[in-house]
Amino acid sequence: MALDCKINFDDNAMFRHKDLQELRDLAEEDPLEVQASKFNLNYIKLDGNIACMVNGAGLAMATMDIISYAGGSPANFLDVGGSASQEQIENAFEILLSDPNVKAIFINIFGGILRVDILASAVVAATKKLNVKLPIILRLEGTNVEEGRKILAESGIKFQVGATMKEAADLAVKAAKS
Repeated sequence: MALDCKINFDDNAMFRHKDLQELRDLAEEDPLEVQASKFNLNYIKLDGNIACMVNGAGLAMATMDIISYAGGSPANFLDVGGSASQEQIENAFEILLSDPNVKAIFINIFGGILRVDILASAVVAATKKLNVKLPIILRLEGTNVEEGRKILAESGIKFQVGATMKEAADLAVKAAKS
């Protein structure tokens, strides 16, 4: 009796297993997850309507939890990592915007390695380049946070910035419902 089974591999060490890389069947994977992997973004699609962009897996989990706690539903898990570039932020936005269920974007960043001012500049540039029309809610903390907030405020784009994760989650839920 033949068994039909599917095996998933953790891709963190795939560079050591070229033979297994050749077995990857992209047709079996979510197209957005495949696209994200091309840009070194960690992305998992969910069923909600609030897109999440964060830096760090733990913060991503906490962000999804706080959105649920606030009465919303996360549309994805998207970790841009600690050293996201302008190009990665743009690609992250493209992935988030390609989900027709998304009604708001919640960016939750704790700037350590990824400085807040660098992220803010990338978000402004990507928002303008991609002509983002959805509400964008941010919660920012960490290195150069005041500079980052200033960049957002002076951008001419109507960003909503929450002082806390809870405040930002409430703003995101409200934006997604309106």
